[in-house]
Amino acid sequence: MRPRTSKIAPSRSGSGLAAPEASAAPAHSADAAGAVGDDELEALFAFLADYPLVIAAVSGGADSIGMMRLIARWQQRRAQPPKVTIATVDHGLRPASRAEAEWVVARAQELGFEAALLTWSGEKPTTGIQDAARAARYALLADLARRSAPQGRVAIVTAHTEDDQAETLLMRLARGSGVDGLAGMAPARPLDGDKRVMLLRPLLSVAGERLRATLRSLNAEWIEDPSNDATRFERVQVRKARDVLALLGIDNEKIALSARRLARAKAAIDAGVDKLKRDAALDLHAGAFASFDRGVWLGAPEELRIRMLGGLIGSFGGQSEPLRLSQLEALVTRMEREGFEGATLAGAMVSQHGGIVRVQREPGRVPLPSLVLVPGASATWDGRFFVAASDRAPAPIEVRPLGGDGYAALRRQLDPAPHLPASAAATLPSFWRSGSLIAVPTLTAVMGPVAALEGAAGLYSAEFLR
Repeated sequence: MRPRTSKIAPSRSGSGLAAPEASAAPAHSADAAGAVGDDELEALFAFLADYPLVIAAVSGGADSIGMMRLIARWQQRRAQPPKVTIATVDHGLRPASRAEAEWVVARAQELGFEAALLTWSGEKPTTGIQDAARAARYALLADLARRSAPQGRVAIVTAHTEDDQAETLLMRLARGSGVDGLAGMAPARPLDGDKRVMLLRPLLSVAGERLRATLRSLNAEWIEDPSNDATRFERVQVRKARDVLALLGIDNEKIALSARRLARAKAAIDAGVDKLKRDAALDLHAGAFASFDRGVWLGAPEELRIRMLGGLIGSFGGQSEPLRLSQLEALVTRMEREGFEGATLAGAMVSQHGGIVRVQREPGRVPLPSLVLVPGASATWDGRFFVAASDRAPAPIEVRPLGGDGYAALRRQLDPAPHLPASAAATLPSFWRSGSLIAVPTLTAVMGPVAALEGAAGLYSAEFLR
């Protein structure tokens, strides 16, 4: 079934579009309709050249199809452009979704791109579907990035525009968000712990109508998603309120300007948090647990303390849901009082040991996951670790929590015995085969090579996604 596309006069079928080098010359300059011109491309996309591989996420809508065509033009203007792969996701939420994804693949290939069609399989939630779909989309894209470039840096590029930025800020304002939320979507943020996979948004300063004008100038088509008019979704409700807000002088351009200014303030605060981490001697212990000086932390401004603690809870808690600011504020207030010993929040346990605060995965309340890796495979485990088995591994292996009994047995077996908080060690990813413990990579990173793990050296890894 052919996807429903927006017809642009004069009409032309999607399958008949030519590659950008065959497009008419007037399409390459900004015109009265606001099309993005070639003189703007370098400023928009130059930083993509820092990445050997760029994965552009394209849904088929006007914004992402416009971005794909602009990237193609930008590539042509550079002597050594990076490799670009177009990735589209079939969310399986509508009968036409597969045909639409295949349509995107065909358009990408016509422009000379490699293309990947990713599928969100399994059961879908009945509520919060847009949030769930977004999370699934990013997970699929990040997995593609790791598979495509296991050791190199990868940029995942999305077509979020100035309009999306304004809508995001208004939705967060309705929730009472702080500086982080009101700073809007960041132009760049990591999708993994070591910042090898970065999410980039080069079009945050470009209005969506300019991308549509660009497509019109190319006589191109795009897919109209019917969910864009579904008023049951919050973002659609905000979008439909634009005209009313514009009458009050609150247009997308001004809202996006406020987001950029708040982002500048956020960057300054983040620098303060980084300094606090250094001053408080924060140690992540390779992901086993975090520790820092309580006295130094208490002496810092409250905003810095909240942000530092919130980041650690987010990293060690393994939760996919964002941490509620009100809960975090309440915990920080409790920690200021004498006699505080410990608390749990969002899957993490925060405890005090003399002058040291410790943050670790909460043990016991919810069973930690188990998964099987075949040789050469990788996965995210418990939202905290990127685990992998080398293609040299002899057979499939199970990744599960070490557990209290496993850690106790390991301590009896080794000389010298590893010494970590038992409750933290029990939550570490460990590799097992036929009931035998093969490796605990995090323990090796903290304590150094030990005899029981020598046979697995270089075969299994667990990277903390801080």
